[in-house]
Amino acid sequence: MASAQAHDLSRGRRWLARAIVAVAALVAVLAIFAVWANRQVLDADNWATISSELLEEPEIRSQVAAFLVDQAYAQIDIAGELAAALPPRLDPLAGPAANALRGFAERRTNRLLTRPKVQEAWEQANRLTAQQFIAIAEGDSRAITLAGNAVVLDLRVVLTELVRLLGAPGKLVRKIPPDAGRIRVMSADEVSTLQNGVGALRGMSAVLPGVSIALFALAVLLSPGRRRRTLMAAGFGFILAGAIVLVGRNLGGGYVTDALAPTASVVPAVEAVWAIGTDMLRDVAQAAIVMGIPVVVAAWLAGPMRPAVALRRAMAPWLRTRPWLAYAVLAIGLLLVIAWGPIPATRMVLPVLLLIVLSIAGLEVLRRQVVREFPDVTSGDVRLSMQASVQRAVRAVSSSRPEDGAKPPEPVPHAPDAGASRVEQLERLAALHDRGVLTDEELAAEKAHVGANGSTS
Repeated sequence: MASAQAHDLSRGRRWLARAIVAVAALVAVLAIFAVWANRQVLDADNWATISSELLEEPEIRSQVAAFLVDQAYAQIDIAGELAAALPPRLDPLAGPAANALRGFAERRTNRLLTRPKVQEAWEQANRLTAQQFIAIAEGDSRAITLAGNAVVLDLRVVLTELVRLLGAPGKLVRKIPPDAGRIRVMSADEVSTLQNGVGALRGMSAVLPGVSIALFALAVLLSPGRRRRTLMAAGFGFILAGAIVLVGRNLGGGYVTDALAPTASVVPAVEAVWAIGTDMLRDVAQAAIVMGIPVVVAAWLAGPMRPAVALRRAMAPWLRTRPWLAYAVLAIGLLLVIAWGPIPATRMVLPVLLLIVLSIAGLEVLRRQVVREFPDVTSGDVRLSMQASVQRAVRAVSSSRPEDGAKPPEPVPHAPDAGASRVEQLERLAALHDRGVLTDEELAAEKAHVGANGSTS
């Protein structure tokens, strides 16, 4: 009865650990979105940087140019100005000329938006918009603008520069009203909704990553005897969370494009905005995947599978007698990863420090496990084991089924020590097996080979 209760308790604990891993993976997904939203939406510098990247996209730049030209035509009677400048008998040509000038103005504006001065004005306008957005979202009453408790992007500076370059006289430029070129980013009602969630967002971005990691650690602690498997499940949990976010980003892009693109002509611009605006989300998701991969590899390397055992046995002499060499190899690998910088997380101080600490801790745990498993294996034993593996591979290739009519190849003889008798060879194989150099299957194969050679000698 007691044994059955213990068995039930162990089974229940296993299911509890699995449930905790699943919850931790879900929390990791929410943490990725929270970190992205906090860094992207509530950081004015990141917002301004993204705006510069947006303006570099031709599809977006053409839409901005069309908006500015529409604003210019709305604020200035281009046809009237042309009619006043033309002789009276040419007044009917003022309208067609104004329409023809629109296409020229859009092309000129597109080129204008590539100039450093205008791009700087664009970035500054977006930075001010971000600061306004953050201040209003956090309930700062000083952020109330002429447009009310709403968020606007003010491009009046860019608009006046455009009108001036189109040759309009200074008196017309001065007549452009203060609210010209303003884009409403968010209405007052939407801001009220945002204000209710900003505090929670900041808290989640700070707490959820730690909660996810703590839940994974708890699952490992609750799995005595199965901690390696639980650790591998935790690694896969991080990978799964990152993959879910990446898939959600791709699916969300299609939904946003369908919702925000009224005509097919603006679809490329909306797609470009979504891709650039969620670049940081992709980076955070990739960081979660990269963090999970070493955990899975470490759990596999510590496991009972034959390749993992063989690899630990091969590393045993150096991990036991020359640990400094293993740490030197680890340091070189980390330096190469940091220099390469495959993801933004590898170029940030805190993630890099976390990576270094976890790598050192993992290597030390692996070193102690290898020392316990293979206390007597020497580099010579490893060399002999590798030679035996190569010879078995050669024999396997040589003993494969020959072509029709071809003579089967002669088996490649094992290379024992000169003058060693069959008994001595078997004793040596048994010693290698006892020391962990040869597995049970390898011992059986070598014994069969020695026996075959002895019967034909």
